[in-house]
Amino acid sequence: MYWMAKYRAIKVEEVPLRLRAGILSRQILPVWIRRSMDPLHALDWAYALDYPTDPPDLIVSAGGNTAFANVLLQRRFGVPNIFIGSGRRLGGDIFSVHLTLEPTGGGTNVVMTLSPSNVDALEVAEAGRSWRQEAVSWDKQLFCLACGGNGAGIRYRVQDWTRLGIWMTRVASEFDIRWLVSTSRRTTSTGESALRAAIAPNALAYAVWWHQNPEPIFHKLLGAADCNFVTHDSMSMINECISAERPLVVLEGGGGGPDMRYNNVLEKFTQLGFCRRLRVDAEFDRVPRLSAPASEYHNALVKEILGRLSIS
Repeated sequence: MYWMAKYRAIKVEEVPLRLRAGILSRQILPVWIRRSMDPLHALDWAYALDYPTDPPDLIVSAGGNTAFANVLLQRRFGVPNIFIGSGRRLGGDIFSVHLTLEPTGGGTNVVMTLSPSNVDALEVAEAGRSWRQEAVSWDKQLFCLACGGNGAGIRYRVQDWTRLGIWMTRVASEFDIRWLVSTSRRTTSTGESALRAAIAPNALAYAVWWHQNPEPIFHKLLGAADCNFVTHDSMSMINECISAERPLVVLEGGGGGPDMRYNNVLEKFTQLGFCRRLRVDAEFDRVPRLSAPASEYHNALVKEILGRLSIS
């Protein structure tokens, strides 16, 4: 919606929702929807949400647990609907536009190069520049690390975070840089403590330790850095970092690994020049060159969606 608002004057009403009885609902709702039973009854049974009484002009949702509500609200109001992500056993053609990172073969499917993001590179750069002048005294290069945690088939142990911290200290020494760090809820307090203990204090310029003080300055850190790093376990974080249009390294650590579809998306990002992939412990020899501005892809996606919906 952020990028669509650059083309159309829109008013957005966000509707928080919670899927009740998740496993049971995921089994029953596809059948309910296929049989075209009462959408309002299904919404009241399956979801805790306050849906609007006035009909919207467009319904947009993302994430598997919202897919059923998206369809049921579309049937209630009879307006176009956009869904981003896996359809949870629903055919993609049930949506007016179905956005995915890999093709589904459906007639309404639009394959995205990048997921929609509320990150605008120019705004991030300006916010980062102002924040850096106020908060950081280091006048040489800054690298930023965005830490996720367990997810996408990847599991982190304490030693994985320790290994990452040691690697960061070495990079800081070899390149004469300082780190900006932002952990997250998924880092876990144990992982966060291990990472913090392993990074030499003189390698840090600023850190947001989420489990101690979750400052909402992630985008400022991205804009302040000369090169960004992000762990490979969160596609949403990777998309945000790409949208910041800074040189980017996707760091691969922890045990396990993503499935083939997830890995294919990361490989596509690499081939397009959005990022470089690097194993923790591997030699970091250079800041990658940014060769693909994300804003061009976001703008192209909006134009295609508006065209599909016949909105000029």
